Amino acid sequence: MDEKEAQLSALDIGELDMYVQSMEPWRLDTIGNQAWIDWHIRLQKLNQQAVLEASSMQEELTKETLISFGKLPVLVHEAICIQVWRIKIYPQIMKLEPAPANTFGIYMVLYHEAAAIGLLETVLFHEDGAQCISEVAIDLLHYSVDQLTALIAIINNGYLKPLSAKELECETVAEELERQKKDLQFDISMRCISIVRYLAEHMEAAGIGASISTNLYKTYDVPSILCHLIQLQPWRKVNDKGDTQVFNFGRWSKPTVDDFSQLHRTEAQLWLCLRQLLLEPRLSHHYTIDECRRSAFCSLQAKITDAMLDQVPPLGDLKMFLCRLAVGDYSSLHNRTNGVKNPGCTLIEVVPQIKNTYLKEVHKRTKTLAKAQLEHFKMDGSDTSRNMAKKLLESYTSDAALALDSGGAKCAKCGDKASKKCSRCKTEWYCGRECQVQQWPKHKDLCDQFAKLCM
Repeated sequence: MDEKEAQLSALDIGELDMYVQSMEPWRLDTIGNQAWIDWHIRLQKLNQQAVLEASSMQEELTKETLISFGKLPVLVHEAICIQVWRIKIYPQIMKLEPAPANTFGIYMVLYHEAAAIGLLETVLFHEDGAQCISEVAIDLLHYSVDQLTALIAIINNGYLKPLSAKELECETVAEELERQKKDLQFDISMRCISIVRYLAEHMEAAGIGASISTNLYKTYDVPSILCHLIQLQPWRKVNDKGDTQVFNFGRWSKPTVDDFSQLHRTEAQLWLCLRQLLLEPRLSHHYTIDECRRSAFCSLQAKITDAMLDQVPPLGDLKMFLCRLAVGDYSSLHNRTNGVKNPGCTLIEVVPQIKNTYLKEVHKRTKTLAKAQLEHFKMDGSDTSRNMAKKLLESYTSDAALALDSGGAKCAKCGDKASKKCSRCKTEWYCGRECQVQQWPKHKDLCDQFAKLCM
């Protein structure tokens, strides 16, 4: 690593402690105001700094600071807050203004959820992170599984099908915003695969293992969801030209030589999570493998190749389990323990509360909140709004933000490494003039918005 990379940071000296200490859950009715936008920028920088530290093998000061101040539950509140906003307030905003002149503010709120989940994904890799969120672990689990089911839904609704250049050119502003919303939903859902795995692995560290396992096995049947996602292969798609693309670091790009030879990160997370759940000692107390489930699990056996086992040796235990499952009547074993006197029943179960709290906050107020927040999103051309827009754009396009994207900027058209930035809005990168010209019909509206904001 050269000296420049070693010094790359999203935060200035002294900002880390100040940002973390000031973290508090925000109310839905504050979204979009000046103070909330400042918080949004701070959250982005914290996320960028945490990823930089983890990816460059630095001391993970961001993780340690968040845990020492007990602030990880705030991130769970933030993710669920925006989830409720997206479900309840966003549709009302689009009804009030079906063709918004400026979508930057709305996109900023949607992106806030992705930033919170990105930071949680990075920090929860460690067991002490799971200990820190013990009081909201069930809320996070419910949120994460909601995102996995949403992932299956958008794939079944054709999300991975390619859009032609003509279809993109003919998009209205509202349709483009909806597509961006689905892109963020997809990114969040892919990250939640890792979060579910970490919660499954660290359920005992969280101190509420019985409640977590009850939800994983009985409430949601997470093993079956994981099995379905492995079959769907959401990390891979074919574009409108018939070229294969893979999903890495929040964007689609053409695969490298390594991508063809190595197990995709998301695929590895799915397999490891499934292994954790099927080999978990609690399985026999909470989960009945009936013929339907048995058939689905056994269909995965052939997918565990020798090449996969070379890269992820622990999957050998899972393959052995699936082999035994294929040749024996595993359901009868579970029926002996999953009867009337089910040892998997939880006498005192932790239930999620955060989402219901936010839903009560917006009950019968969705239109009122939508009108108030729509005013926040309208840039009035004042010095204050222009300065805020510049700060937001800088946080999205800084060197630290680019470093999270597989080590540098990528061409918005073809996904190759890029060295040229749009001179007008300074938010999109290209490998050359040809790709910039081809991308212009799609980029034009967004470029106009950013240029007007910062003029």
